[in-house]
Amino acid sequence: MKSSADATRPIHWLLPSLTSWLWFVLVLTLLAQPWRTTMLASDGDASMHWRCGEWMLQHRQLLRADPFSHTRLGAPAVPKEWLAQITLAAAGRLAGLAGLAAVGALLIATAFALVHRQLIREGNDALVATLVTLLAAWASSAHWLARPHAFSFVLAALWCANVRRLDRDEPRATLALAGITALWVNLHGAYLAGFLLLGAYWLGAWIERDRRKLRRFTIAGIVCGGASMLNPSGVMLHVHNLGFLRSGYFRDWLAEYASIRFDSPDALGFALWLALMFLTLALGRPRLRAGEKLVLFSWTYFALFAARNIPLLAIFSAPILAPALSQAARARWPRSEQGWPALLERLHNISTAGRGGFVLAGIAAAVIVFVPRPTEFPAKEWPVDAVAFIQAHPEDFAGNMFNQYMWGGYLLQYLPEHKTFVDGRSDFFGEELVKEFTATAGLHTNWPAALDKYHVAWTLMPRDHRLNAALALVPAWQRAFSNETAVIYRRSL
Repeated sequence: MKSSADATRPIHWLLPSLTSWLWFVLVLTLLAQPWRTTMLASDGDASMHWRCGEWMLQHRQLLRADPFSHTRLGAPAVPKEWLAQITLAAAGRLAGLAGLAAVGALLIATAFALVHRQLIREGNDALVATLVTLLAAWASSAHWLARPHAFSFVLAALWCANVRRLDRDEPRATLALAGITALWVNLHGAYLAGFLLLGAYWLGAWIERDRRKLRRFTIAGIVCGGASMLNPSGVMLHVHNLGFLRSGYFRDWLAEYASIRFDSPDALGFALWLALMFLTLALGRPRLRAGEKLVLFSWTYFALFAARNIPLLAIFSAPILAPALSQAARARWPRSEQGWPALLERLHNISTAGRGGFVLAGIAAAVIVFVPRPTEFPAKEWPVDAVAFIQAHPEDFAGNMFNQYMWGGYLLQYLPEHKTFVDGRSDFFGEELVKEFTATAGLHTNWPAALDKYHVAWTLMPRDHRLNAALALVPAWQRAFSNETAVIYRRSL
């Protein structure tokens, strides 16, 4: 008598797995509003990366000196994230902002589909794997943005899976980790998080005095360290990134490095993830290895320290939490041919046997290509009308501008004929210039002298900004434009 798996084998090539369905649902969710706009308009960095990538495509060279600002024009720049920027720019050329949104949606959905597949492959219950993955996605949703860090979500999921393969004595995982490293260092600076994860498992092997594992992780670390040199700047990329992370000023100044506020709606998913971690630890089975404990403790700290680390915590800890929940679920609902256990068994069979993911991928591709998805920056939050005014009166805006930091990336893309005072590349501008900008914008110092120093001829700031009120009192400055979003002041000739 044929088993149910044999009986359904002919349709497995058309039947999508649970992982494929989860990917498909996430893609469609992110391509719909409000997520489509949120991924792009939460800050100006998506536009900034698009502009940097477009410059590289136009000039067919890496961005090694600044062409965009008047405060640091021509200053040397480390070409980090260049591969991600070129990818975003290529998508922008094809479909504008909708292209960037599509890249973000595909990356984020793929990352959590990889998490789900890893949980299934490691033998977890299908329903538990799905619920854990969805909760991990929810906890990470505040950082669902069409920026290079979305590439890190995918690579972090692949890295985590291969580190755990290495922990299970699969030596081929070392080569996979080296390949991921070579790609990651050219896409985003979060490759450093991968080394921290590998270090946690290395330290766990040392604590457990497992010499074989310790040797494997040591070799992997050396090989991946060598692979990390395969970037245009070599070791200087690491020096640059580590120097930026050590900056206490930027950690305090940049919003994405701030701790999450648990009274905000965005914190609910993270709070539930922490509750899931406590539940898993309370269950106590299966017993966690030293490396896994170090991952949970260290990345919980990192996530509480800076909200931008929450997605990495979810991706790295999901395979550690799922086994305990799967064990509890199987004890509560043992396998059976009837009722709820039978449904769970069927879900597991579908998740492991389905090969029809290409069907959903084709539908998703058709939706991306053929379904119109108008996408634009909200004029109530961004200086859309002010930019149009500047472009309509080019003769009145020949000099240097002083602009809001958050709007800098937007202005790079949508006002390319003018050079910014500052934009989202805070690591490039450095502490000294950013401090000077902050002091000038906040009227904390001799701000007229700072405007004279950089030959500022006009300003573009949010309507209620204090600098506008100060300029209104200076006869040499005249208001040229004002609406509910932005105000432009121009220096009299």
